[in-house]
Amino acid sequence: MNKTILFSLLFIFSLSLNGCFGVCNDCNENILKDPYKAVVLERNVFESSVKTLPSQDIVKSGKIYIKDNLMFVNDLNRGFQVYNYSNPQTPTKIGFIQIPGATDLSIRANVIYINQAVDLVTLTYNPTNNSIVVNHRNKDVFPQKNSPNGTIPTVNENQIVVDWKL
Repeated sequence: MNKTILFSLLFIFSLSLNGCFGVCNDCNENILKDPYKAVVLERNVFESSVKTLPSQDIVKSGKIYIKDNLMFVNDLNRGFQVYNYSNPQTPTKIGFIQIPGATDLSIRANVIYINQAVDLVTLTYNPTNNSIVVNHRNKDVFPQKNSPNGTIPTVNENQIVVDWKL
């Protein structure tokens, strides 16, 4: 009889603890949820987004690259502001290469290599008329951009993360 009472008490006690470990939809959601939201483009929009525009103000500057009389200043995840750098004391804006998701470039033999989010894009730039020609696109060379907190994005197969916003 004592065993029956003891098992009954243990059973009731375990049921009372069940409420402590149940699923809580509101409890820690705000603590665990990443405050950043992925900025996503569909693959076809992403690939057609590379173009030259008139000079723009830089929102968040990144790396700087100088080649001959040109200076490229990265506007993180937006593109590159291009300057005439023939006089380093007074560089003048030429134009802006819009390339969403871009954070870096390299130049070899006048071919510009840019990481555009997950792709590696090669292009040639004509500073005289601020125009570009996309020569080639290597798809899915790089992984999707993680959030600033390190969260891995969940996106559809044809979607590319080009930036993160709070």
